[in-house]
Amino acid sequence: MVRAHAGNRGTVHAGITTDGPSHAVAVARQPIVDRSGTVVGFELLYRPGHPGAPRPDGEQRTAQVVLGALSIGLDQLVGDKTMFCNAERGVLVGETPVTLPTGRTVIEVLETVVADDEAVQGCRDLVGQGFALALDDFVWHEGAERLLDLASIVKIDFQANTRAEIAALADRCRAYDVALLAEKVETDDDVAWAHAQGFHLFQGYAIERPHIVQGVTVAASSVTQVQLALMLLTEDVDFDEIEAILRREPGLVVQVLQLASIGTAHGLRNRVRTVREALVLLGTDRIRKWIALTMLSGHTGGSVDGLATALVRARTCELLARQRATADPEFAFTAGMLSCLDLLLGVGVDTLDLTLELDDGLRAAAFRHEGPTGALVDEVTSYQSSLRDPGATERFAADLDVAAATGFAWALPYVSMLATAG
Repeated sequence: MVRAHAGNRGTVHAGITTDGPSHAVAVARQPIVDRSGTVVGFELLYRPGHPGAPRPDGEQRTAQVVLGALSIGLDQLVGDKTMFCNAERGVLVGETPVTLPTGRTVIEVLETVVADDEAVQGCRDLVGQGFALALDDFVWHEGAERLLDLASIVKIDFQANTRAEIAALADRCRAYDVALLAEKVETDDDVAWAHAQGFHLFQGYAIERPHIVQGVTVAASSVTQVQLALMLLTEDVDFDEIEAILRREPGLVVQVLQLASIGTAHGLRNRVRTVREALVLLGTDRIRKWIALTMLSGHTGGSVDGLATALVRARTCELLARQRATADPEFAFTAGMLSCLDLLLGVGVDTLDLTLELDDGLRAAAFRHEGPTGALVDEVTSYQSSLRDPGATERFAADLDVAAATGFAWALPYVSMLATAG
């Protein structure tokens, strides 16, 4: 039997619990192997974040898979392997954006998609952007030739077709430049027969069952959802306005930082240390796509108290960095906000340090309090902790007290708005 093996990488779990004022996210991954049994990629599959969650429609499932992958972290989820992501018609025609890196993502065109002019042009556009296409649960249909001309992989369902039908489909597909993927192979005999038929790739229970990877994120508030939705209606995306919105949402900051850091090409990673750097790297088009995904995913929430602590800490770090000229203010703000994720997610700092795909210097400052910025974060964190003990704040520098009061005043209107909305 062919079993999945991926070098030194074993099964990966994000290692994050779902305790605390947070939103659970989950993505299932199922390996796809080549003829030698080496893992070449993973199909990402929707799974609810918690039992009993209502099942979203197809477009929402795609959005939740993509945003879940970004929240968990692509390194944690698939390592350096290719990702296969299901696509309803909305993905093909541009209504549901996919913000995963193009050079390492295969878009699976579902069998329910009608191959009309609009869908075919959408597929052509996705290939032009650098995505590869796979035809999922493929059966011959009107317009199949147009999709086969654009596809790189054809997936044939071994449970939905007889072996005679599978062999006939495979023969027809060989006239095109595609790799044949034996899908839903459930027995050793299925795998052996697919090998004998010349299939190139294999996926199914005979290889490995889907493995659920769980994580948590701080969901955006309903207020922010509305603000971001309005951004989609404007002709020009204002980076200053988006940055102002994001500076109040730790969960979205993590998504944007990780989205910008993964780049667009296979193996390429960007060094991203601030929200502004992330926005500039992403550019207007990818920002619009990311905003649309956050709208489509439909998750809202967040702890008002936890967010208040995060916002005040971040703003205080920024103000002190500017006043003392000891660190970059934007970097200090980002590190200060991320340093509160343990409170917001109910996750240990060590786990966050290991799992989040962020700039090394940013993680060091936020989670280990290293370097000048890390020392600033540590000072502000200690100050906030001392507020519960009357008189304890007297041991801190006077400028810290003033900066914290200013930071609180900056955060108060937004916190009050959240409390009212809740």
